[in-house]
Amino acid sequence: MPNVGSHDIRKIIFDNFNDTDVRFSNDEILGYLNQIDKYKELDDVLDFGDALLEMEKSGMLRPIAQNFNTRYYRLWNTLEQATCKACGFSTYFAPNEEGEACPQCGAKM
Repeated sequence: MPNVGSHDIRKIIFDNFNDTDVRFSNDEILGYLNQIDKYKELDDVLDFGDALLEMEKSGMLRPIAQNFNTRYYRLWNTLEQATCKACGFSTYFAPNEEGEACPQCGAKM
């Protein structure tokens, strides 16, 4: 089963759900992931549950409900774009997140 990069999920949330009052689900994220070329062609269900759990632990996401396989979330804080000083890669973090590291090179942000 293919794993989804957390950067892709963060970009989807930043572009579509970046408001602390907006509720969104893992199913909605999946819909956006299926529009990205590198995931579009895959026949398997994408595996990104672990990435969402890590985002919960970091302080980015707060789970608010669950219905069978669908989990609903809200953001604790809006995401901000950050650029890695080591490699120049841009990604998205919430100001309150712990352990911010560049998904490209692993450097502390």
